[in-house]
Amino acid sequence: MLIFLSFLLGLSIDVFGDSGGIHAAASVFIAFIRPAFLKFSFGVSYEYDTIKLGESHFIKRLIYITLMVITHHLILFSLEIFNTDHILLILKSTLFSSIFSIVLLITTISLFSRKS
Repeated sequence: MLIFLSFLLGLSIDVFGDSGGIHAAASVFIAFIRPAFLKFSFGVSYEYDTIKLGESHFIKRLIYITLMVITHHLILFSLEIFNTDHILLILKSTLFSSIFSIVLLITTISLFSRKS
């Protein structure tokens, strides 16, 4: 279900942004690899449906968000440029967009999470 919903989200971004399916591909890949990133970030004993990012430790949250964002941006920019001659441009775009997105996500999650 999550893969299908991520496809619909990516497809809607592609339709309105006229980007040819790159957002759908990156979103579907992220939904597919998400369980592996959850296991890596939160350990093998994580409970699949009960992880709340706002209530988890900051380092685990940062690792998970960083893995997801960098993977998404790397796939997105690789498909957008689609030329191995421009690998430095792909890596530079991935790095700077990822830094901005990670800071924005961490700030948003910190602002709207409930404090215990």
